[in-house]
Amino acid sequence: MQLPNDYFWFRLFKTPGIGPKLLISIAKILETQKLEPEKLPSSQSKLTKELPELARLLNGKIHEDDTVNIAEEYEQLKKLKVEIIYPGHTDYPIHLLETSPILFVKGQKKLLKSDNSIAIVGSRDVSNKGTHIAKKLAGDLAGSEFNVVSGYAKGVDSAAHLGALEAEGTTTIVLPYGIKELHQKKAFKEYNWKQDVLVVSQFDPSVKWVAYNAMIRNKLVCALSKAVVVIESGPERDAQGKMSGTFNTAKTALNMNIPLFVLDSNYLDSQLAGNTSLINLGGTPLDGKNGIEQIVECISRNTKKSVPGSKQIDNQNLTLEKYIASL
Repeated sequence: MQLPNDYFWFRLFKTPGIGPKLLISIAKILETQKLEPEKLPSSQSKLTKELPELARLLNGKIHEDDTVNIAEEYEQLKKLKVEIIYPGHTDYPIHLLETSPILFVKGQKKLLKSDNSIAIVGSRDVSNKGTHIAKKLAGDLAGSEFNVVSGYAKGVDSAAHLGALEAEGTTTIVLPYGIKELHQKKAFKEYNWKQDVLVVSQFDPSVKWVAYNAMIRNKLVCALSKAVVVIESGPERDAQGKMSGTFNTAKTALNMNIPLFVLDSNYLDSQLAGNTSLINLGGTPLDGKNGIEQIVECISRNTKKSVPGSKQIDNQNLTLEKYIASL
């Protein structure tokens, strides 16, 4: 019996002892050997003989006792119209391989490979001016055919998503928890999620929110975007030592050589320590009235430039084979 490719990858994803690094290694082996999952040897002995490296990676990890539960969860995802996007899938952006080898998505999946995505992030406790600027910028970007990426939290994230949708554009929601935990917020219910919204999660579908995963998610927000815009950020750590998720996202963008724009605090009611620090670290001060012009100019200069690692990669035409060869 041949198993669907997405089930093969989901089976591996759910297997204890197989994490992202092993999934990446398996993807590389399959690509190098030009193998589809359904063509793998059905027995351990044949696998060991024909693909010893893959057999070594899987040895002792796959247990038949887990099969029923995993199959049931797979069917649940299908009923919820959740798609499993894996290396080799036509909609998988292969430059994400080292960020997240497996993605769970709902909605407009073609946005995964958008070359016109801009992330807008910021504080949950955003000011009224910050909310207005986030919404207007998202609407302006949507009007210029950019897709707006953010994290679905209250504050700046929600303002950015809604600004794009109100302008009849598209938006990508990157979750810090499992996709089965997604609940549609009241303000979003009037919009066409299937057509204009992409929901993405890199986590186990049933995982609930934890702060640690929110930090992990920030790298995916950046990797899906051509530029990252910070509207309002607190300091890197507050008085209690708690790390700012916005600040973390911004530093991640800088580390990944993704253009970072930070709203000039002069457009707000007060100077924000986080915004000032991020500009000092290398972020470009963003004009609160005409920021769209700065962003568009930057993107036009950097066409086909910079995915993580500063390699010249065209996301639309990139294949797994080409990407692995570039590593």
